[in-house]
Amino acid sequence: MFDARAFRSWGHVLAGACVVSGLFLGIMLMVEEVVGDGARLTRAAITVASAAFMGYLGTAWIIRLDGSAEGELGETSGW
Repeated sequence: MFDARAFRSWGHVLAGACVVSGLFLGIMLMVEEVVGDGARLTRAAITVASAAFMGYLGTAWIIRLDGSAEGELGETSGW
């Protein structure tokens, strides 16, 4: 389903994790605005954004390990 090309370099992996984390943080801030007392950076928002960041890194790691086992990534030194 996924192609390992998107996760070839650390730069792409970290950039993708930051983008996904930022999107989740934005969603949480909008939820705080609608449900809470205004758009404030709360512990829940930071927790959800951190979980999104770590989840993206974990998913990339699994895909890279699978890709390196099948020989799709080429040189994988340092991973």
